[in-house]
Formats: sequence, C-alpha cells, structure tokens
Amino acid sequence: MVLSLRRLSAGYGAKTVISEVSLALDPGQILALLGHNGAGKTTTLKAIMGLLRPSAGETLFDGKRIDRLGVAERVALGLRLLPEGRGIFPDLSVAENLDVVGARNVGPGAMFDTAAVYQLFPVLRERQGTRAGSMSGGQQQMLALSLAILGTPRCLMLDEPSIGLAPNLVSRMFQQVREVCKSHAMTAVLVEQNVAAAMQIADRVVIMNNGQIVFDGDPERARASNFWHYF
Repeated sequence: MVLSLRRLSAGYGAKTVISEVSLALDPGQILALLGHNGAGKTTTLKAIMGLLRPSAGETLFDGKRIDRLGVAERVALGLRLLPEGRGIFPDLSVAENLDVVGARNVGPGAMFDTAAVYQLFPVLRERQGTRAGSMSGGQQQMLALSLAILGTPRCLMLDEPSIGLAPNLVSRMFQQVREVCKSHAMTAVLVEQNVAAAMQIADRVVIMNNGQIVFDGDPERARASNFWHYF
C-alpha cells in the first residue's frame, strides 16, 4: 500500500469534520473521493498532507506512520496536493513557476523535470515567458498540475481540478492524469464535483457523507448503487 488511513478523525477547533475515516491505496490506483459540499473531502486531503492535525487515527505512507511529519517532509516522500483554486504563482512567468518549484522538488533521477512537463503539456513550452495569471483557466490548471508533479510524486491529490474549465478541457486533463498515473505507477486521489468525469478515470470510488465513508467500491458498483442521494 502507498497510502493508508486508519480511523482518521480531524476538524477545526471543537468541530469534528471527519470521523474514523479508513482507506488504503495501491500504487497506480486512481480514487475518486466524492460527496456533497461539506462531506469532509477537502478536510481529508488536508489531514493527509499535514495541513491539518488529526485529532485521532493514523496516516501511513509506504507502511510507515507520517503523523508527526511536516508538510515539506511529506512532499519529499512523494505526497503532492493540487489545491482548489489552482496552486500557481500568478505574477511569475510559466518558466519562473517551474523553476521555483523545481528547485525544491527536482533532484537527480526525478520522474518529472521541466523538460518532461513541457513534453506532457506542449502549450506550456510555447508560453514559457507568459505571466501565469494572464493565461486561460485551462492553461493555468495545466501549470498547476505540472507544479504538483514536478520531482518524483508517489501520490497526487487533486481538489476540484475541473472548476472553471470547459467540458472538453476537463476530459482532456483527466485523461492526462490517468495516463501519468498508469505509466508511472502513481496513485491519485481525485476530489471532484463533476462525478461523471471523475468516474470515467477512477479505478475506485469512495463516497463520504457527514464526515464518514458510506460507500467504497469500483465505479460499476457505484453506478449500480443508489448513491445519488448523498449529493
């Protein structure tokens, strides 16, 4: 298992948002983490990334507990988060964005360096000198995804990556995520309100409701079940 959660609970102040969440992910597996707004999806990602300290439970990466590790240490292990709203530096150029993040995450033998990113997203090579904040929403999201995978990611977590994108761009981006995961045995956790698009690339579907997992199975089982009342 790459990533395991054991009875993880977390929240904000005295308010518990997720309660006893348990799941385990294999290398290369794509998990669609679904549920209504406020179900606890983003809180789960933040707890995994170390942005939020759990109140109970364990987080394991490659079988070792990482509960006490900081965000930078988790990034070094291969955990990556693409946050909702695009994690880019809007006032820097595309090349400068990649240089800043690459200086921290790209070492010898890295899975993805700047050249690999440009090969994956040729439009970014064409717009190297363009200020990131002036690009289209789709191009900004390509850059954000590129920043998230620079280095050697093992588990990529994406929080609502389709927000603000045209349907054709959503489909294209999700297929690129799937190709990258399958070709590099990279695990992905996809939090997404576009349920149909997420389920097209997912190997597994987990549905959360009121901070707990209420469904865990493959997409076919999810489609056959009566899970829509959780949205």
